[in-house]
Amino acid sequence: MKQVAPLILALSLVLMLPVGHAQDMQGPSWEMGWVTDVDPKYIVDLEDDWDVTGELVVYVANEGPAALNLALTYDYDEEGPFMLDGPESIEVAGNTNDTFRITITGAAADVVRAFSPSSSVELVVVGEEKVGDSTLRTQELEADITVPRMYRLVPNAVDPTDVLFAGSWVDFTLEVSNLGNTQDAITTGEATVRSCPHLTVTGMEQLDNTVVQVTNANGDNKAIFTLRLEASSSHQERTCEVSIAVESEGDGNQRSSTFNVDVSAPAADDPMLPDDDVDDDDTGSLSTSDSLPWPPVGQLLLACAVAVLFAGRNRSSKSVEK
Repeated sequence: MKQVAPLILALSLVLMLPVGHAQDMQGPSWEMGWVTDVDPKYIVDLEDDWDVTGELVVYVANEGPAALNLALTYDYDEEGPFMLDGPESIEVAGNTNDTFRITITGAAADVVRAFSPSSSVELVVVGEEKVGDSTLRTQELEADITVPRMYRLVPNAVDPTDVLFAGSWVDFTLEVSNLGNTQDAITTGEATVRSCPHLTVTGMEQLDNTVVQVTNANGDNKAIFTLRLEASSSHQERTCEVSIAVESEGDGNQRSSTFNVDVSAPAADDPMLPDDDVDDDDTGSLSTSDSLPWPPVGQLLLACAVAVLFAGRNRSSKSVEK
């Protein structure tokens, strides 16, 4: 009897334990894990319009002989850039494996673009083994979700407001926006002029290796440059097409902005000789007659009248003397 009493006491203690703890002592009869590679992070797919797509796959291995019913919940920051959707429950037959999928979509485009690729959203998946309304055992899975780095430098050339005359120049503004989600830099800039060989763009060297921060929804953090259009004095009056391209250091892509500019002939009161017809030594080649102005017609008539008057007086004086 002395040996039976301790055995009865130990058995009573085991029966008093909660069902979940008793099963934990026996070891798990099912397991939940990731099929998708989430180490160290899961990176979603991101389109140019900031559309997000992604999918996480979870397996459930039921090692027990009876069917397994799991209630599934998903814990993550719902105010972040992602929206997740998965089944609320899953049933796995005894001694079999099964999987379920969690789809990932994106919030509004500006919310997704504002999310830094160096940050992540933590997802916790909880599986609860249910028997009726009772929970026998739970397991949790964790994964960090993030976005890839997107690079997009977009130039915008603002048309000059001043009239461009042949033999003169005008300034114009170039704005470069970083519409990606991470810092980028302009590797180099390139100017192309079509139909106008005597028109040049100067100041492009200031674009080289310029860092551009992410441009926010308010248009802040643009890189702004002042460039110059110079037309030679031999430039014909015509419309020219000007393209300014910038190359992204992040993705190596080149994007451009194009505008038209009209080159006008010099103003009538400001004549200019063509560059091809004027040399430094030509300034003294004009004849004296070309350099002296002609007197007005009125002055010539007055001079003639005075001459006739003096001639008449001289003839009158000679007649009196005789």
